Amino acid sequence: MSKEKDPFYDEGIDETCPITNKQVIDDCHIKIEFGYGSDLDMTTYSFSPVHDEVGKKVLDYIQSLMPKGHSIDEFGNNMMDEDFDWGEWSEEDKRNHGLID
Repeated sequence: MSKEKDPFYDEGIDETCPITNKQVIDDCHIKIEFGYGSDLDMTTYSFSPVHDEVGKKVLDYIQSLMPKGHSIDEFGNNMMDEDFDWGEWSEEDKRNHGLID
């Protein structure tokens, strides 16, 4: 689906990803902070917003560095489940709000 057809599209927050040059709204935000044990101590990199594919590729790379038996999912938190009570939404409500086809 193109961003313009998204029910939550807002021209005022439409931006271009600085990494891929693709259109983004609020797809993904990446922040990397280095501390005392690094030669980059006190350096922070903020990439925001970036295209969804950039975030997924970063996660894939981190997963590739992790030891067997561990997953990036150990560090993930689905905020949609925490912020919304989906049990109270009917199928019609979800469809009307563009959450399902």
